[in-house]
Amino acid sequence: MVFLTLNKLYHENSFIMKTILIVFSISCFFLTTQGQKADVMLPSERDREQIIHHTGYSLSYNSSYLQPSWVTYKVTKVQINKDLKIKPKYIADPEVNTRSASKKDYKQGGYIMAQFVNYLDVKQIPDAIDETFYMSNITPMKLAFYKYIWLKTEDLIRLWSAETDDLYIVCGPVLLESPFPAIGDHDVSVPKRFYKAVYDPKNQKAIGFIFKNGISSGNLNSFAVSIDEIERQTGIDLFPALNDEVENKVEADLNLGQWNFELIE
Repeated sequence: MVFLTLNKLYHENSFIMKTILIVFSISCFFLTTQGQKADVMLPSERDREQIIHHTGYSLSYNSSYLQPSWVTYKVTKVQINKDLKIKPKYIADPEVNTRSASKKDYKQGGYIMAQFVNYLDVKQIPDAIDETFYMSNITPMKLAFYKYIWLKTEDLIRLWSAETDDLYIVCGPVLLESPFPAIGDHDVSVPKRFYKAVYDPKNQKAIGFIFKNGISSGNLNSFAVSIDEIERQTGIDLFPALNDEVENKVEADLNLGQWNFELIE
């Protein structure tokens, strides 16, 4: 009955029909992002995972691995300055309703407690810094990899943001490669590889990276892949909210010339 009415309206007054469709689309978007706090682009939901929305980022938590399968956040020009120094306080994520890792798990594992969302990327958002030290945002990384590859990539993305408007980021471990080695009393999984995806809505372009946990050298552009490749290796639809035409184009393209790697190399 609803569709018959809409069809009749379309033929009688296309302006009214278009208005109804716009309102309907906005309502659907609100329903799919209800509870979302941060301005982020949500990837696809994962079976048996808990979607958690924090002030500066959102994530999909997998209690089997004590890892998020994806974490999504936004980088803006405000975050270029790296001068802020804080004392981290690692605590369990109060929103996690299943088991969690603890700081003690990392005592003798040979891995550092690395953040998926760096506190520098949300420092302008009230209360968001503390949330980046929730254990749901922490993963085991080798120190050299974290220092020379992961953090270097984050620095590059911040510099890219100065050349455009906001950049939307999705990152996480490649969980399809399980089983993993584990550390600590809670058996925290140690991912073998990590990914990071960057979408620039202003220039309608995207780029991805896949890194091996432990690698500590190499130009960042040598790790670059298309978004389609990350989705193939993770089974995650990273930017499902995009218009199909835009999504198909930006996720398939890998044009390194569109991204200024010289800013950090």
